[in-house]
Amino acid sequence: MVTRRVSLEGALSTESCLAMISHFARRLSLTSTITSASPRSISIMLTGDERVIDMFEIACWLGPDDVTVDTITVEIV
Repeated sequence: MVTRRVSLEGALSTESCLAMISHFARRLSLTSTITSASPRSISIMLTGDERVIDMFEIACWLGPDDVTVDTITVEIV
């Protein structure tokens, strides 16, 4: 198990993006805590298998139709 800080930047419809984050984290059995959220950036602390966190990152690139993710940064915590 590892913990990573995942930061998304772009045109994020906060409500639908937060719903997507919660959905994917639950589906992938990750523990998640949203540390900040705005229409331009969202930061999440994720704990789980490192490969599964990588899958979470890929899922975020495919996010909902009203969300455009420009960058994703994953940091070791």
